[in-house]
Amino acid sequence: MLEAAGRLLAERGYAGTTIAAVAREAGVAPETVYAAFRNKRTLVGELVRASVRGAGSAPPASEQAGARALAAAPTQVDQIRLFAGDVSARLERVGPVLETLASAADPELAQLRANVDRDRLEGMRRFVAALERPGPLRLDAAAAAETVWALASPELHTLLRSRRGWPPERYAAWLEEMLAAALLR
Repeated sequence: MLEAAGRLLAERGYAGTTIAAVAREAGVAPETVYAAFRNKRTLVGELVRASVRGAGSAPPASEQAGARALAAAPTQVDQIRLFAGDVSARLERVGPVLETLASAADPELAQLRANVDRDRLEGMRRFVAALERPGPLRLDAAAAAETVWALASPELHTLLRSRRGWPPERYAAWLEEMLAAALLR
């Protein structure tokens, strides 16, 4: 059902994606979608969560193998490389959903987007804390977290990937380079 909702959101936008359409696309009854998600807003929220986490019932991003590898990386350069690759993969999955939400004129979706932004900033603070362990950064922790939050934003990812046509590898390499230049001494 989540995959069907994701496809429809990308094709039709939020307003054009109905529970009935999601049910048809997923090959289930609308009652099944309602039973699983209660309403469209909850369905979209779950789609965002699942897109950030990855396939199946993956744990939160901070508990996944990528976060553990980043924390164990011996140098800041290694940490940034791992982070850029991980964030790039996550933005490939969640970026289209968040772009659809940004264009929806629904106050509850605006709150969902605000929650995503808040959670992203908290994740960037954790990344910066890990990055500071091997040595000092060019910026203080708060400024570093906000810089990472902006450079690794879904909006910038969409601008470069969708509007400029960059392949994922180019975006990840660019993000790695920009983060190193902005953060490392």
